[in-house]
Amino acid sequence: MIVLLQIAVDGLAGFVLAATLSAILFARRPLAGVAQHWGLQLWWLALLGLIAAPVCGAWTAAFACAGCAFYWSLRIFRRPAPRATDAAPLLRLAVANVAHFNRDFDRVLAGLSACAADVIALVEVTAECRDRLRQFDPTHPYAVDSCDLSEKYGVLVRARWPMTVVSRGGGGDTAPRHVSVRLQIDSHALDLMAVHLTNPIRRAHTHRIPRELAEVIAEAHRAGPDLVLCGDCNAAGWSTWLQRLEAATGLANTRRLLPSWPVKLPPPLRLPIDHVWARGRAVVLATRLGPETGSDHFPLLAEIGWRR
Repeated sequence: MIVLLQIAVDGLAGFVLAATLSAILFARRPLAGVAQHWGLQLWWLALLGLIAAPVCGAWTAAFACAGCAFYWSLRIFRRPAPRATDAAPLLRLAVANVAHFNRDFDRVLAGLSACAADVIALVEVTAECRDRLRQFDPTHPYAVDSCDLSEKYGVLVRARWPMTVVSRGGGGDTAPRHVSVRLQIDSHALDLMAVHLTNPIRRAHTHRIPRELAEVIAEAHRAGPDLVLCGDCNAAGWSTWLQRLEAATGLANTRRLLPSWPVKLPPPLRLPIDHVWARGRAVVLATRLGPETGSDHFPLLAEIGWRR
C-alpha cells in the first residue's frame, strides 16, 4: 500500500512540477504556457502532495510540491488592492459571457434582471440573443453592439444613461472582439470597454492573443483617463498576460478570486477568467459572482465608485 502511495505521490509531484515549469518558461507563449491559468488548481495539488508525501517517505516529491506551492502562493495570492475610501458609489456593472450556444433566453433575461445593474456588458451575444435583450429597452434604453460583425461572438453594452461609440471590433486576426463606449452619467464622463479575448486552448487561434492584448492596451491608451475595462479575458488575473495589461494601462481591481468558469464545477476547480478593472477617478469598490444565466460562465457583478 505504501509503495502504491509513493508511486501516486511521485506522479502527482512530477505533474505539478512539469506544469509549473511550463507556466514559468513559456509564460509569453499562449499555448505552451497555458498551465499558468490553472495555477489555483496546481496550488491545491501541490498542497495535497505535500501532505501525502511524508506518509510514504517521498521526500523528493515533498520538496518539489513545497516549492511549487510556494511559487503559486506568491503568484496568486497578491496583496488586495487598498480600499478607495474617498470614492462614492457611481454604478453597478454586470459582466457576463452568455454563451453563443445558450438559447434559454428567458433564463438569460431573468439572471440579468436579478443583477439589478445600471450597465450590462455581455459577450458571445448572437443576433437572436441581442433581439431578445431588447426587453431591457424600458430600463436600459441605450445600447451599442458588435453583433452584426460576428456570427456568434458579438459584444453588447446596455446602459441606463446615454453613451457614444468609441470603437468596436468583430474579433478577426487584426482586432479583438470588443465594444468601447463613453458613458455620460450626470456630470461624469466615463469610458467603458467590454472585451472578449481568444481562448488559449484553441490551437488554431492562439496566434491572435498577443496582438489582441496589444490592441486592448492601445485602446486603453486612447481612452480617457477614467476607464472601466471588463469582459471574458480567457486568462487568470495572475497570468503574465493580464499582469502586463495592468502594468501598461494603470488599471486595477479588487484582486478577489472569483472563479467564474465553468459553472458545472465546484469553486476550487473553476477558473477566474472574467474580470473588471478601473482607473482614474473610477474605482472598483467590490465584486461578486451573479446568478446563473444558462451559460457556462457565472456573471460578474461590480460596484464602481467615483473618487471625489
